[in-house]
Amino acid sequence: MHWSDVYVGLPYIPETGDCAALAERVAFEVFGKAVCLPTTHALTYREQATQIMDLRESYAKEIPSPIDGCPVLFIGRGRLCHIGVMCWIADEWWVLHADQSAGSVLRQRLRDVTRLHFKVEGYYQWL
Repeated sequence: MHWSDVYVGLPYIPETGDCAALAERVAFEVFGKAVCLPTTHALTYREQATQIMDLRESYAKEIPSPIDGCPVLFIGRGRLCHIGVMCWIADEWWVLHADQSAGSVLRQRLRDVTRLHFKVEGYYQWL
């Protein structure tokens, strides 16, 4: 069993159960790190990109490669718009993320997430 198993299938809920809320929840519940992101989360791609750019250096520092449980930022449609949590499972990188279109939390292979919809912007460590 991996720590991420308990999150898979949770419902996507704007602001309280979105990708940022999930990353914050995992940081606290699994790794004991209180991140305390703003309670209001942007809803559109453009607003999400602006919010991420404005806040990322206040909450995290970029690291050169992923570690289990670290946040990962994604570019979609040419903008920073999504956050996930890296999971090292069976010698492969997976991403735990709250997916709005699926309506729930998914865990997908990193190679599958980046094949079609997203590009990795960077891996981070919470401050």
